[in-house]
Amino acid sequence: MTNGPVLSKTRFMAGHQCPLQLWFKVNEKNAPELEIDEVARVRMDSGTRVGNVARNYYPGGLLIEGERYEYEKKCALTQEAIDAGTTVIYEAAFEHENTFVAIDILELEADGWVIREVKSSTGVKDEHIPDIAVQLMTARAAGLQVGRAEVVFLNRDCKYPDLSNLFATEDVTTRVEELLADLAVLERRLQLVMIQEKPEIEPGGHCDTPRDCPFKARCVPELPEHHVSTLYRLGKEKARSLVAQGVHTVDQIGAEVKLSATAARQVDSVRTDQIVIEQGLRGELNTLSFPAAFLDFETVSMAIPEWDGCSPYTQVPVQFSCHVMAADGSIEHYEWLAEPGGDPRSALAEALVNACEGAASVVAYNAGFERSCIKGLVNVRPELESELLSIAGKLVDLLPIVRNNVYHPQFHGSFSIKSVLPALVPGAGYAELEVASGDVAALKLEQMMRGDLEGSTEELREALLKYCEMDTYAMVELYHRLLEVADQAAA
Repeated sequence: MTNGPVLSKTRFMAGHQCPLQLWFKVNEKNAPELEIDEVARVRMDSGTRVGNVARNYYPGGLLIEGERYEYEKKCALTQEAIDAGTTVIYEAAFEHENTFVAIDILELEADGWVIREVKSSTGVKDEHIPDIAVQLMTARAAGLQVGRAEVVFLNRDCKYPDLSNLFATEDVTTRVEELLADLAVLERRLQLVMIQEKPEIEPGGHCDTPRDCPFKARCVPELPEHHVSTLYRLGKEKARSLVAQGVHTVDQIGAEVKLSATAARQVDSVRTDQIVIEQGLRGELNTLSFPAAFLDFETVSMAIPEWDGCSPYTQVPVQFSCHVMAADGSIEHYEWLAEPGGDPRSALAEALVNACEGAASVVAYNAGFERSCIKGLVNVRPELESELLSIAGKLVDLLPIVRNNVYHPQFHGSFSIKSVLPALVPGAGYAELEVASGDVAALKLEQMMRGDLEGSTEELREALLKYCEMDTYAMVELYHRLLEVADQAAA
């Protein structure tokens, strides 16, 4: 290897998305955009866990070990393993002209070596093809006889406890071969990008494909508050088309643009800077009967299932909060949070039935999620089927009630409760909570359920309970506010 910067697979994929992203990663290694937050780190750890488990399905291999930047050492160890007749190698390392790759699983078969790239997804994505292609290109250039390239991914049809079919594979050799000529040209370009002055790259669709570039804010000018991209369900391509026509903000959209009723309501609200309320709001709110149970679940979604009947990424409820409002407005709060270890669903189902006993309506925000969770519990507690399906049958969804009847300029095209609540109920927020977002809650719950946390979890449990309680109390506050604006519209 030369003394210049190494074009690792990670760097290659950054450059494949945008050469400027690669330049930043090489020349500004300590850029704040490259700091990894807790959620991203745990997701990376989950991917590593999947890769480690996949090795068990290709047993007897040799792991090539070494520090991250010990490129020459790892390449030498790989060659030694090949020369010694090793037929399965994990993290096999190859280098050619300062491009370096490490292959998840390399196995010798009759027609040559098979490159297997392990992904924690449940299928092959387009972005996986150049990823494995650069590995094949580099390994061949280093002298390896590669016969086939495969992506190994999690199998949706696998159900715990039978994990014999946890992984599925897809031969992507043909798709990979079709990319090699273009990738060889790109490789030479990226080698130069790393050592030359910062390239001039215009922002475009590549800024968020296949994922958001961490440096996007440096290239894309700050957008006005009500940019057309915030129009409800407009889509990125249509937004770019409108911008190209000189339409930059929602209020500039002309009558010739065909809009849904929801999007038209948004345009009216932004133009007048006023909340827009439909006359039908009160009627929809009147579909609630009392006592009304305001319900929210928190779930975990493990890549490698650990409980009976679960597949990769099955969403399993492990916590709920329930505020029960009587007809006179009085409220009782019920909550439940699983203890680490063991399948939580049976105990949760029983606690849920008790909490919702006597409720005439069960209120949720985006109720399809709650309905799915409840119906999933029937498989675990079939003797509670009648009670659980009764709860599911009483669900009233606040989301479409809001979407079909209300728009506030501060929604910014989103009807998530995290957008709707602060706009309609100022001061009701999550910022002061230790756990302040659904992503963090899911992360902490999975860590707790897996037993990955060291020391006492009492403070964390308290924080999780407060977060989930805030979710359902927020729905109560939102319901009261919707009644107020409905009355204002009727006045």
